[in-house]
Amino acid sequence: MTIMLVLMAAASGVAAPADEEMMLPVGYGVVQQADIRVPISDSVRAATWDELEIPLDRPVPVRLACIIFVPSGGPGNCVPASLVPPGQERVDWDKILEARDKAERSTSRVDAALFKAAARRLKTLRLFPGDQRTVFSIRFFEEVVGPADARPRFAVAPEPALTTRNVLFAEPLDGRLLQMLYPAIAMRYSVNAQVRVTCDIGADLKLLCRDRGTVFSNPAEVPGYTAQLMEDLRFSTYQLASTIKLQPKTADGQDVAGRQFAFAVHWSLPK
Repeated sequence: MTIMLVLMAAASGVAAPADEEMMLPVGYGVVQQADIRVPISDSVRAATWDELEIPLDRPVPVRLACIIFVPSGGPGNCVPASLVPPGQERVDWDKILEARDKAERSTSRVDAALFKAAARRLKTLRLFPGDQRTVFSIRFFEEVVGPADARPRFAVAPEPALTTRNVLFAEPLDGRLLQMLYPAIAMRYSVNAQVRVTCDIGADLKLLCRDRGTVFSNPAEVPGYTAQLMEDLRFSTYQLASTIKLQPKTADGQDVAGRQFAFAVHWSLPK
């Protein structure tokens, strides 16, 4: 039996600017680890590696430029970094998107697959909030895709999974992170959802999630975006799980490292 973690989130993710000729400020220089509030989890890296549709025997760096929704620190609408002209304080994002669409027609299968994996990963991280006078900005990232991202496939452990009935968090969940990680598509379409997953507890008492889990959403479908919604909910849950660290012992004194932890997350908009 799992215990629900109720996540009340006001806003998250990133949306494209609505103005037809939106000039966005550019922050040149690659985003550093110190800028990141919630990094890409090993769970997300492994999941996107599993879905990579090309053979890859070495790490490959992928450089991207993404719009940042500054209040939540969420990246989205990424493009190859080479499409952003250097040295300009502001750029016309519509023109950059047009250049991306044109470039995609001649992009190789390998480059397209690497860009897709890197962009999907970046969408899940969260930066520390920036200058609140700016709603959108453009930032540069370098994400490395390679065999080191692989993790063993999910397998049900012989022992029953632990739940919050018999383990304790080392620190309480940060409510601000719950707001930041709420998926943008779920917010856009007022989706309430429950995601159930079982994750492995590492020696560091943190969680690695390789279980695809079960997603229940209301509405169950969002025409044209259902598959993306399901993945976003699952990856947001993985990201939330990556911020959790457990106490080393269960309530009855057993070690938790090496066990599995089952829980469910309710993603819902505030009432």
